Amino acid sequence: MERPDKALGELCAASAWEMEQLRGQMQALEDVVLDVLERGTAPTSQELRSLQDFDLVIQTLSGLSGFYRRVQAQVDEAGPADLPAAAAGVTLEKLRDRLRSASSMAST
Repeated sequence: MERPDKALGELCAASAWEMEQLRGQMQALEDVVLDVLERGTAPTSQELRSLQDFDLVIQTLSGLSGFYRRVQAQVDEAGPADLPAAAAGVTLEKLRDRLRSASSMAST
């Protein structure tokens, strides 16, 4: 049986990775916005496609916050968290799969 602190470490590592990905996406989006503002013209079609990543960032943040709310509710109600069950409520498929993968590593 795995130690709880190891499971927590796995979850923290997965969360840190997700946050780093979001940071990188936001940096790229900031660069696109600044280019458009400095140029003073409408965004190109490529820039518009890039700006659609704002929606992905918002959805990812929403998925992560919902995941952590479910984990907290599990702990408040029953004690130990069921990370795969908490990940099941994430609607972004790729994020859900990454959280499940981290959860399965934490429970082995």
